[in-house]
Amino acid sequence: MISFIFCILNLLAGEIMRSSVAVTLTAVLAALALVITVSKIEVVYPILPYLKFDFAEIPSVIAFFLVSPYSGLSTAVIHWLFLIYRAGNVLGPTMKFTAVVSMLAGFWFTSLISGRFVKNPHWRKYLIACTIVGGVFRVVAMSILNVVVLLFVAPAYLEYASFLLQQFLGHSMSAGEALTWTLIFTGIYNGIHVVFSVVPAALVYNIVKRRFPGIETFR
Repeated sequence: MISFIFCILNLLAGEIMRSSVAVTLTAVLAALALVITVSKIEVVYPILPYLKFDFAEIPSVIAFFLVSPYSGLSTAVIHWLFLIYRAGNVLGPTMKFTAVVSMLAGFWFTSLISGRFVKNPHWRKYLIACTIVGGVFRVVAMSILNVVVLLFVAPAYLEYASFLLQQFLGHSMSAGEALTWTLIFTGIYNGIHVVFSVVPAALVYNIVKRRFPGIETFR
């Protein structure tokens, strides 16, 4: 009986330790996302300059792979709330949040499918699958959201996008053409951004796994 009790206590202690490590890593990565945001570490998308490749997304992806999907989502939520506080409005931050969460949802879907049908999937193949599925989820989600925003919530953005696209393409266009091209180039941007976020996160994951081979990570 005593040995059984000690066994239970050891299991509980292990769960508490894993939980505390997960919370600590999530807090650190969320803080890193905020620091990157304040530092404005980003790269402008030249076709539509109001879109930027944001390094602050990377901590959410690291949290997803290194800790768990819940950690990735928690990091994204904290970043979203900080963006709302900093910007003073909800539209821009919510669009950023939707982009990140839809991407993470694609990763999670890939993880569920690969875990169900493939035992111990190869890391590179798994990562490529996550990137593709996460990209599809993100592009579809953001295309739907952009239609709603550009047509109903903030149509002035469509006028601005039309102006930028006319300069880039070198010819005038109707409102319908402007919407179509905006969705196309925004979709390309979102697809590239998934790769932009996944590659550094994968490098960090590999470094951590090599330095701390005993650490439990999500796959």
